[in-house]
Amino acid sequence: MCNGISEMSGYYGMLPTALAVLSRAEDGSYNTDYANPAAEKILSSNAGLIGAISGAVSDGVKEWRGEVGSRSFAAKTSSRPDGRVIVIIRDITDDLKNQQDRIDASMAALRSALDAANAANQAKTDFLSNMSHDIRTPLNAIIGMTTIAQAHLDERERLEDCLEKISLSSKHLLAIINDILDMSRIESGKMSVSNEPFALADFIHSLMAVFRPQADAKRQKVELDFSGIHHEHVSGDWMRMQQVLVNILSNAVKFTPEGGKISLTIREGARVGKADRNYAYYEFVVQDNGIGMNKDFLDKIFLPFERDKGVNQIQGTGLGMAITHNLVKIMNGEISVESEAGRGTKFTVSIPLEQLEDDESGLSALRGLKVLAADSDTASLHNLKEILSDLGMEYDAVESGWEAQDLAARAHVEGKDYFAVMLGWHLSVVDGVQTCGELRAMLGSEIPIILMSAFEWTMSSDEMRKRGISAFVPKPLFRSRLAETLYAYTDSGRAKGAKAGSEKEESFEGYNILLVEDNEINREIGVELISMLGATVECAEDGKEALDIFSGSPKGRFDLIFMDIQMPVMNGYEATRAIRALPREDSKQIPIVAMSANAFVEDIRACRSAGMNAHVPKPVSLASLVEVMKRFLKTEDGSAEDNAADPEVSV
Repeated sequence: MCNGISEMSGYYGMLPTALAVLSRAEDGSYNTDYANPAAEKILSSNAGLIGAISGAVSDGVKEWRGEVGSRSFAAKTSSRPDGRVIVIIRDITDDLKNQQDRIDASMAALRSALDAANAANQAKTDFLSNMSHDIRTPLNAIIGMTTIAQAHLDERERLEDCLEKISLSSKHLLAIINDILDMSRIESGKMSVSNEPFALADFIHSLMAVFRPQADAKRQKVELDFSGIHHEHVSGDWMRMQQVLVNILSNAVKFTPEGGKISLTIREGARVGKADRNYAYYEFVVQDNGIGMNKDFLDKIFLPFERDKGVNQIQGTGLGMAITHNLVKIMNGEISVESEAGRGTKFTVSIPLEQLEDDESGLSALRGLKVLAADSDTASLHNLKEILSDLGMEYDAVESGWEAQDLAARAHVEGKDYFAVMLGWHLSVVDGVQTCGELRAMLGSEIPIILMSAFEWTMSSDEMRKRGISAFVPKPLFRSRLAETLYAYTDSGRAKGAKAGSEKEESFEGYNILLVEDNEINREIGVELISMLGATVECAEDGKEALDIFSGSPKGRFDLIFMDIQMPVMNGYEATRAIRALPREDSKQIPIVAMSANAFVEDIRACRSAGMNAHVPKPVSLASLVEVMKRFLKTEDGSAEDNAADPEVSV
């Protein structure tokens, strides 16, 4: 090796970095005086590399990058005083490839994010376009029917028709708004669930009251199977469960043609122990033979803003199933769907509910009593017989009205009358109502005759008495509801009923209400509804006026305050705090109930912070007013609920 190189070769030879020493020849080219093993490996397999580097050195380049063959290299040069040049060489082919891969991956991620953002924006654009149509449709009906009604004020039938259509369109518009608000709460993480005790019988009958009229309007056959329920009293979120099932059942009606079939099956699963409480998964299965869904839509049915583009002339926000899916998840449940275009759809919802102990007090009075049961619906009759057996009662069961009359007549002649007679509404040969009349004429007034039907009962109590009907039990039959009805006709049940019957109905006559509302139309509606309940109403148009009226009134003048939230001068929160701060005893005790369109959870909590007792969301219904007034005002039997603030309750 040349002068000085031999001394460095031992050190350079151990370096992992590829290093070479170049010297300049007389013709201006560069020769390789030394290359360590790493450099030798690179140079030997890449002919022309040293020439490319030498050219760069000749041009005075300190850092060089280039390609030789299929490989990429980088070199750094450093000139020595003796004219030689030290060159550090690096094969950067893999580095460049990895860098390009990272760039490609980043670009792919950016493109994916851009596509997702564009898709989301397009979905929201489509959603707003759909909402514009869906909101304007019921609004057009409301405005149009109002105009028609004003032109036919003297035609009662035409006026009633317009009012009915205005009511239906208003409810449809409210449903659209509720969907939008629910989705907003879910996306913001502010949707909460409650855990309150309820009876599945009440829940199902409430559900049927909403669902069955829709199905009846399309002449759809409804099949119900609740035979798998053994524990009827549970604890959970009634309202959210009803919202889920009403949505699914309404869709079943909507997407099933006239004359189609819809079934609802409920099964009680195995118990799941949680500390000292017993939980079980209750499975709700809704199945129809409607138009079904194709696979493309099925894969995104639970995404917001999605609608089946293959379905025409069926309104909806595209949020219903997304809301349903999220509500089920919030309740720690599961939801699945099976469907095929043209073959129908099956939804399965499983929700954990806490099982409560059933109240069996008084049921011993039913044991050994004999009932005559008649129903042409064999499944319903079988269910009735199982319940009666479980209650320890005896029974004779037939399927026609004539058979029922024959058995009742024989027992009556023998002096062995049945304790009660239970008749299905639709009996073969002679229907239940007619059979009831025949039996009442035969048996007299003492024996209770109970009518059973899956259809909504609209007969008044006076008409029931005229026809000889003692009571009505809705189908599907539940053990608790049936036992309660039958127990009322035992000796102990009659005694309890007589005591309850002596108590007068709730009345709000004599109560004074302060209504605080800045909107003139809302104020007019509030005054009319409260006045219909017998109470006296005084109004204030803002929070400051309400404060002045209350502070200037004698103690005990007002029994309850309904308070709007968003008002000029002084809002509802400020007015409530000011009233609570007044130096008088009744300012701390008077119930103050928010009556507001601000209906989110945070709004209800803001009511609590301000000192309100409860919250009634707008639009206000007569039923919600009755409920809150019964809760906070004394009834004529002298009872009253504690008026401690509890605005977590939204009536």
